[in-house]
Amino acid sequence: MSLRWRLTLVIGGVVAATLFSASFLAYISAERELNSQVDEFLLTRSRETEVGLQTIVNPLPPPNLQNDPAFLDPDFRSGFQLGSLDSLTRADASIQLFISELNQVQLISGSQIPVRQEDLDLATQTNVATTSRALFDRVSESGETYRVLVSSNPQGALMVGRPLSDVSQTLEGLRGWLIVISIAGSLGAAVVGWLVADRVLRPVTRLAIATEQVAETHRFDADLRVESNDELGALARSFNSMLSALRTSREQQERLVRDANHELRTPLTSLRTNVDVLQRRGEVMDDEQRLRVLDSMKGEVVELTELVTELVSSATGTGALTPESFVEVDLREICEQAANRTQRRTGRVVNVDGDAPSIVRGDRRALERAVGNLLGNAVKFSPADSSIDISVAGGTVVVCDRGPGIPAEERDRVFDRFYRSDATRTMPGSGLGLAMVAEIAVAHGGKTCIEDRAGGGVCVGMDLTSPS
Repeated sequence: MSLRWRLTLVIGGVVAATLFSASFLAYISAERELNSQVDEFLLTRSRETEVGLQTIVNPLPPPNLQNDPAFLDPDFRSGFQLGSLDSLTRADASIQLFISELNQVQLISGSQIPVRQEDLDLATQTNVATTSRALFDRVSESGETYRVLVSSNPQGALMVGRPLSDVSQTLEGLRGWLIVISIAGSLGAAVVGWLVADRVLRPVTRLAIATEQVAETHRFDADLRVESNDELGALARSFNSMLSALRTSREQQERLVRDANHELRTPLTSLRTNVDVLQRRGEVMDDEQRLRVLDSMKGEVVELTELVTELVSSATGTGALTPESFVEVDLREICEQAANRTQRRTGRVVNVDGDAPSIVRGDRRALERAVGNLLGNAVKFSPADSSIDISVAGGTVVVCDRGPGIPAEERDRVFDRFYRSDATRTMPGSGLGLAMVAEIAVAHGGKTCIEDRAGGGVCVGMDLTSPS
């Protein structure tokens, strides 16, 4: 079952359950309210009738005459009946009096209500100080159901009843309407649920189509249209950001391949030329010429090795850097170790100012590579008799040299991969060193910096405390 159908069933089911539950509670509440009104009506009629019975003047026959044969004569007995009951007649109720002394039922108003034993039991309670009352549901001989209030009376038992047909009709009509409303509401909720599910899942459908398109075509231009600021809009923006990152990554990859091809071609061409020279003229060349060719080949091999190393480091070195893997390191200690290593390799003097620790959070190997590249760049462009100075303060490392400096118009590009100015194209190097410094600085949440040095030269460094 699709997600759209599941959402439709869930929404429709919840609304249907809510409607049926509310309808059931409304029906029960209405039934109780109507029955309560009927009971209140019967109680009012019973009290009015009791008051009316007290105004009837004709007394009942004395107990000693009830066994007299003459009392059996209807004409004689009628003189001892209750007085006129017209004032007690009510069109909206059935009222009758069960006379215990005569053991008969006197109908006052409405239809005859069946008398049962519990009514007789209540009629015998004529001597109690308070009136006893009880409610019953009775079915008459015609099959109609009555709600009956039986109360004790000095003459016997007073029975006031009211048919429940109007209550039943009202409840039946209410029940029908509630069923219709519940069914219609459930169907409406299902339709609304389908529309809502379609509306909600439309961006997800577009995302699925775009994902399939990317997987099939390997193209990253299937950006989604952002239509809202909710979670689905955030999903679309995240997908677009992912596509943008993939496009950037592919562009960088293609540029890296193009630049690597260009940069590798130069030393390889030089090597091939020198090899051809040795193959064709090696036998006629003297030792000095052969040594110059071999020195040139060695230089090209060293440059090629450094280029390959920097390419690999640039492609994979900073990709695995995440803040979760950072630890506390002493930036000054890293600079001192890099300075000592550079002095051993080149014989150049490298000074590190101060001796206070500079603790930062980062990847030690990546920071060592960045400082080494800064020093290598300074050694390459500084005069052989000049010193190199490293300044460490907080999370900032700056390497200063006495070289020709960097023109202002080129400072925005020196951190690009493979960029080399016209003045440095004849010098060894790949143009990747400072690019790696910039990548490592950004991976640590910092940025690079360049400024002129007083007295000549340039200061290049990275600030790990300021975002790029």
